[in-house]
Amino acid sequence: MRFCLKIAIVLLLPLLSFAQYEEYLQEEPEPTTQAMGGGAFSLLESGSGLGAFYEWPFAGFTHIGGRVNVYMLRDSKQIDGYDYYGYPVTYGKKNNVYLIDLGVTFKKRLLAHEIADNLRPYVGASLGPIFGMNFPEDRAKPNEYRWAISAGIMTGVDVVMEGNYTFGLSAQYRYMKFNDVLGERQNHSTIDLRLEVGKVF
Repeated sequence: MRFCLKIAIVLLLPLLSFAQYEEYLQEEPEPTTQAMGGGAFSLLESGSGLGAFYEWPFAGFTHIGGRVNVYMLRDSKQIDGYDYYGYPVTYGKKNNVYLIDLGVTFKKRLLAHEIADNLRPYVGASLGPIFGMNFPEDRAKPNEYRWAISAGIMTGVDVVMEGNYTFGLSAQYRYMKFNDVLGERQNHSTIDLRLEVGKVF
């Protein structure tokens, strides 16, 4: 009888242990999606820019939002440096080109159920008007003002940190071709490496 009892305990022990283990198992929480907004810094092939954004969540882990960016472009032969006394100097600069970019963005989050909820890779696109201005260094030349349609495709990742702050990195291709020359050229399409810092709501 004792021998049968020992065998029964040995056989039932794994089942009892598994039943206790199941009590500690919890279902993975569903991925979350929230509105987010903040500021951004862009590094372009021929300049840099600052911007702001706000995005609203929709079904299917998508976001639709708006952005405004202000870019300052460099001339292709522009050289920045310092003089003998340590003051900044610029050589070869002929233009002062600024772009004000307004856009509607669409982002689709990827792998929402496969990776941690605070790591949110995505692909997206943007479309909107862009206004360009050029103030030539040569005062005898007229200022230039141009409008165009700007479009872009992007891929990146948003990281949501403690305290509901967000940090994002993305690579974008921006199509920005004007109907006439602005500064050195008509087509200012470029790669845009963008850093975003903001908050989720």
